[in-house]
Amino acid sequence: MKRIAIIASLSFLMTTAPAMAVERSGNDLLVDCTNLIKTKSIDSVSKDHALGMGYCIGIIDGLVTFNYVYESVLQAEGNSDLLQMCLPQRISTRKLATVIVNYISDNPDQSHNSGQALAAQALIESYPCGGED
Repeated sequence: MKRIAIIASLSFLMTTAPAMAVERSGNDLLVDCTNLIKTKSIDSVSKDHALGMGYCIGIIDGLVTFNYVYESVLQAEGNSDLLQMCLPQRISTRKLATVIVNYISDNPDQSHNSGQALAAQALIESYPCGGED
């Protein structure tokens, strides 16, 4: 139940962007993050791919930042056990994009859902908190 509440909170926060934002599906995020992973040099990237890759980076940055703030709040309140995502201290955006791509690829029946929610679920499942090291 707690996991559902966290995912719902993450989804809500990620979808309360400015009104001009367009809801992008997991299929969209899959393409954008795949392009990010495969790109070796920004010099060879088309404008369309660059925008999509920026979207992938933005989703990852938003989730990592939200998790950092959420962790700080929970620790201050003595509720660290409620934290759902425990990311390694040093992890690259490319590695997190790979986790997201793998999750969406492994769950094609969900790929029409919100890309933000799927990215959150991918990171929560790949980096759970608690004795699963």
